[in-house]
Amino acid sequence: MSKIRLLLCAIVVALSLPSVSQAFVDDEACLMCHKYPKMGRVDDEGFQKAYYVIPEVFSKTVHRNVPCRDCHYYIKQLPHRPVKEGVRCDRECHSIENPSTGKPFSHKSIYDTFKKSVHGREKLETGLDNDKPYCITCHTNPFYNEEEEAPPKEITDRCVVCHEDEKFAFKWYNHTSRRIREVKRDTQEIVKLCSRCHADQEMIARHKADADATGRELGEKYTIAAESYEKSFHGKVAKYGNKQVADCLSCHASPDNYYMSVHELLPSRDPMSPVHKDNRVKTCKQCHKTADANYAAIDPHPTHDKELNKFNYYAEIVYAIVGNVALVLLVGLSLFETIGRKRDGVSWILRNGTTWRGRSRRKRR
Repeated sequence: MSKIRLLLCAIVVALSLPSVSQAFVDDEACLMCHKYPKMGRVDDEGFQKAYYVIPEVFSKTVHRNVPCRDCHYYIKQLPHRPVKEGVRCDRECHSIENPSTGKPFSHKSIYDTFKKSVHGREKLETGLDNDKPYCITCHTNPFYNEEEEAPPKEITDRCVVCHEDEKFAFKWYNHTSRRIREVKRDTQEIVKLCSRCHADQEMIARHKADADATGRELGEKYTIAAESYEKSFHGKVAKYGNKQVADCLSCHASPDNYYMSVHELLPSRDPMSPVHKDNRVKTCKQCHKTADANYAAIDPHPTHDKELNKFNYYAEIVYAIVGNVALVLLVGLSLFETIGRKRDGVSWILRNGTTWRGRSRRKRR
């Protein structure tokens, strides 16, 4: 009797679990363990790690056709040993073929470009390099277009004229249509993404202290980049929802090939950087068509730090003096006006006007 109860319980549990076969193919039985929600642990450094995969969600992402071990290549046995390295984004997907080259698909070319940039780092880093963003800092595993169950018939009819395979047309339509629709993040998303690091005062302090100790050169506006952008005209307009105004990447990524350049950002002292002194006019002309050298000399990261911008520093002092003097004078005039009105009385003032500047003309008994 106990065996029958046990069998019934097993059937109930099996029926209650999500159907993996309808989500994506799990040939290597990874979901045997990783399908359970909240599976994870807290590592030695106190960070919470999540190890579970929700099949119904993963099946809608752009990586749904990539077998687990194309990325988790270090898994050799089940149950596997503790993972020390994790997924690297330069790996080849041996099960996914790049249709343009016929070779296994890989992000290696863009990964190598990223490694040469000011943000470049290895997957596992120590010290200050660990502060730099890795691929997954900016990139997630986004969904395909959920609202479309199938490509429009007029599109697939045209695709299969040459490709002859309707399944191929369906698959690549989902991929390319999503990419076309989300070509660029909007201004507020980019500012928020960049500020995750460039507004982190603890991180900035670490790098500033190291630069002072070792003589390493930091960008001139490195310590105030996010803060000063928020105070600038661009930042204030972006804050109120304008999506056309310049964001961080509008200036720091090259307009010649924006999508490659965002992965190879260079310091401003590099002659190839769009914000290098020799390239600023061209960069400004992306939006300000009549910009010249004088226009490009305007500081897009306004600051009142004496070392970084002496003009703003002294201008703030002058404006503070002028503003305070004007305020005192206005308050003084208001006091004189109040005294005059109180002396004459409100009803008389309404008929004859105030006489606060001299002797009252009102005849008193």
